Amino acid sequence: MNPQFLSRRIGDVNIFQVRGTFSEPWVKPLKREMNQAYNENPAAGLLFNVREVEKVDELGAETVLEFTRRSPKSGILGHNLSAYFIAEHMNPNEPIPIFEKEREAVGYFEKELIRLKGNFSKERRKFHRTKTAVPVELKLSNPDESLTFEAVLTDLSVGGFFAYFLDASTEEAARRSLNPFDLKILKARLWFQKGKLVEVEGKILRTEKDFTDAPGVAVEFYNLKSTDEKIIQDFLREEEEVK
Repeated sequence: MNPQFLSRRIGDVNIFQVRGTFSEPWVKPLKREMNQAYNENPAAGLLFNVREVEKVDELGAETVLEFTRRSPKSGILGHNLSAYFIAEHMNPNEPIPIFEKEREAVGYFEKELIRLKGNFSKERRKFHRTKTAVPVELKLSNPDESLTFEAVLTDLSVGGFFAYFLDASTEEAARRSLNPFDLKILKARLWFQKGKLVEVEGKILRTEKDFTDAPGVAVEFYNLKSTDEKIIQDFLREEEEVK
């Protein structure tokens, strides 16, 4: 199939993603799209997602590295042959990390992901919300299958959270499956700092694009345990003290 270039932004991080073959004769036209996206929407960070790059040649690898080198802070997401091929074209000791898991990338870009831009909602909320960046794994169990979605939690309170999807394919699958009208309970695993892992249940309130180009999902906690609520409260307090 013809390759595809996708771009989204979360906070102050641009996320570039290529699907299919990233080699001649496709590199040059895709590079023009990348240049346009990079110049029109400059950001402090760039995460280049190569998970769905089936094949990459030398020109494709150098193009990926060209953009990651141009960005003040950058990284590559992927654990496949394409990622290894790109790594082989890096200069010795080049400080461009390659992430196997999304939560590794979230930790690396934590400060940049928190820098959300746009007009925040004036909606009155029951709980005070804190802007943060926490890796989260959403799991939805159906009679026929179990679906898992990785995301980054950017808006947290003791009542629930809002999370964005770093990966376009994950977002597409989530959009098909996470329907608030189904009234299903999903499980969420939140990886806090210092190795704290909280596993909770939640109800999907809505899926939307909020005020950025990246789609996300709003989740309300369901039957939150007092021990988990305390961990969340402690984390929120620490975040506010740092700010």
